[in-house]
Amino acid sequence: MAGTVEIREVRLSPLASGRLERLLKDEGDSVRAGDTVAVLDQPGLEAMIAQRRALAGAASARTAEIRAAVADSERAANDLARARVLRAQGITSPQDLDRAQSAASATAARLQSVRAAVRESQAARAAVQVTESIRDQLVLIAPSDGIVLTRFAERGEMIAAGVPVVSIGLVRSPWIRAYVGERFVARLKTGMAVQVHVDGYPKTPFGGHVTEIAPRAEFTPRAALTERERADLVFGIKVAIDDTGGRLKAGMPVRVEIPLLP
Repeated sequence: MAGTVEIREVRLSPLASGRLERLLKDEGDSVRAGDTVAVLDQPGLEAMIAQRRALAGAASARTAEIRAAVADSERAANDLARARVLRAQGITSPQDLDRAQSAASATAARLQSVRAAVRESQAARAAVQVTESIRDQLVLIAPSDGIVLTRFAERGEMIAAGVPVVSIGLVRSPWIRAYVGERFVARLKTGMAVQVHVDGYPKTPFGGHVTEIAPRAEFTPRAALTERERADLVFGIKVAIDDTGGRLKAGMPVRVEIPLLP
């Protein structure tokens, strides 16, 4: 049966809005998995990252202050406990006990304040991670080897989150679209091994397997050669090709050989 080579298309979109700062690949350019295709920018984002890093660093620097506050609070609490014992024994004056209580209260309040700074430090570090993740979302990375098919934006344009910037054709993973007559569909099943023949490689059949059989019939496409064929009902099928080495291109006509079930 006749078929046509198709390729999967991936549209790369940012997860955050920004201005298209750099477009490193143009239509027709090849890309490798992991290549940077485009970079967007949010005005003021780098300054915000620097500010939040500074806040996180300043809050983290209070670690030594926390240790000192803990030591002071423990010492003041011990002094207060000792003053109470001495006061009960009549050794110290009420004024000494008041001073010990005031010192313990002051150091406890300072300790609470410093501990709040720890929570601020954690929040500041989280804020840094959030802003840095936004910056990462503004870099578009090729998910697989392929070719840039379409460029949807130009440098300097504002791009909203989810709006595609470029589309990439995954030329390493082509598949075949073909149609099977209604009288043969019962003799097919997904997973069946097939052979694909291309005019440009007459001595090199490509292996593949059926990945999908349409659940609903349709009329033969207008590309069919005869009126009789156009009147027949057919089922669309998809055939995945095991390994082509990038030799098959989108739109190439092929012939698919399928060993039908008895």
